[in-house]
Amino acid sequence: MHLQRALTSNRKMDLWVELIQTVSGLLLVGFLWTHMIFVASILLGVEAFNTLAKFMEDFGLLPLAVIFIILAVAAHVGAVLRRIPGRWQEQKIVWRHAKTIKHQDTWSWLFQAVTGSAMLILIIIHVFVVVYAGINTELSADRVHSWMLWFYIVLLLLAEYHASVGLYRTLVKWTNMKRRSLKSVLLIVTIFTVGLGLLSLAVFYSHGGSL
Repeated sequence: MHLQRALTSNRKMDLWVELIQTVSGLLLVGFLWTHMIFVASILLGVEAFNTLAKFMEDFGLLPLAVIFIILAVAAHVGAVLRRIPGRWQEQKIVWRHAKTIKHQDTWSWLFQAVTGSAMLILIIIHVFVVVYAGINTELSADRVHSWMLWFYIVLLLLAEYHASVGLYRTLVKWTNMKRRSLKSVLLIVTIFTVGLGLLSLAVFYSHGGSL
């Protein structure tokens, strides 16, 4: 009874919140993968990355990307907070429920909420650094060659985990895809994107102080 009260509210409002969370989440996953492709252009060489960065600067795409991130993240966080119990007593009920049923999907939802909170802070820092410091191979390499290497590794791992779990929950909810097959596909996608991100960071690190 207490758990139901903690997790449910007005049905019509819940539907709108669910739609906002789903659409904003899918948009953010799409942006994450697009961003990954942009960063991975360093694998094609310094000139390729700088050309892409200059293209974004010339056409004002960076400010548009920042505005998009702010709006999408705000919508997503707002929808999520609407569904997560705000009181400590209610949160204890949810954690107790997760321990009782011992279901993997329930724990993944809880860890997704935790990683989302951490990501919010890291994303704000990342956007601030990129906007005020700029983007090109030299600047990016210098950042990666500093303490921010670990910052980007943590952000990469959290983002890919959060995106993978979010996609899984969305596709399970809105499609008829089998859970086991879906988990296998998303695991492969996650391993690939994390590997691509780590390889890109390694290339940036190798350029640090040499450009």
